[in-house]
Amino acid sequence: MRVHVDAERPNPRKLQPAVEALKKGQVIVYPTDTGYAFGCAMSSPKGIAAIRKLKGLDERSHKPLTMIVSGLTEVGRFGVLGNTHFRLVRRLLPGPYTLVLQATSEVPKSMHNRHHEVGLRVPDHLVCRMLIGELGEPLLTGSVTPGEATTPELEDAEELENRYVREVAVTVDVGPQWPDPSTVLRMIGDEVEVLREGKGDFRP
Repeated sequence: MRVHVDAERPNPRKLQPAVEALKKGQVIVYPTDTGYAFGCAMSSPKGIAAIRKLKGLDERSHKPLTMIVSGLTEVGRFGVLGNTHFRLVRRLLPGPYTLVLQATSEVPKSMHNRHHEVGLRVPDHLVCRMLIGELGEPLLTGSVTPGEATTPELEDAEELENRYVREVAVTVDVGPQWPDPSTVLRMIGDEVEVLREGKGDFRP
């Protein structure tokens, strides 16, 4: 199922099929500020397992899964954010950045890696934020490129719907979304490690 939503003026009613699918533990495709992505409710083990499969990740993978949260308060709820990094993070978010932080006890074990780290994002995208608000909990997310594949991520919602018709319950279509990977910053202790340079400039 594909639902059409205005990216600039989204109608919450049109997002309800996607919200209901998330509440049932199903996977959706939805827009972010770095392109389309898979998403499921954080509380859904079934959805988490499905996204791991779509991404080609097994339980031993060292790569942490990424959570979409509503703002800086939730970043601090799910990740350990020291005073050293707070000012930088406040400047960057919302935006196209993934923060890899030490996971707190609020994060389900199925969502962090063997080092107890978790990826957190606050995208600068109105539809994405509205989805989280309507659902009432964070999303688990993954880009639409499986695993470590080097093929370009798809930008057209109709193509994505056709490609993942069996795996995805609802596709939220806001028009073409050019894929541009987020910048990934690992913030453990006092250090900031750039794991991937992508969209967005994090330097002063």
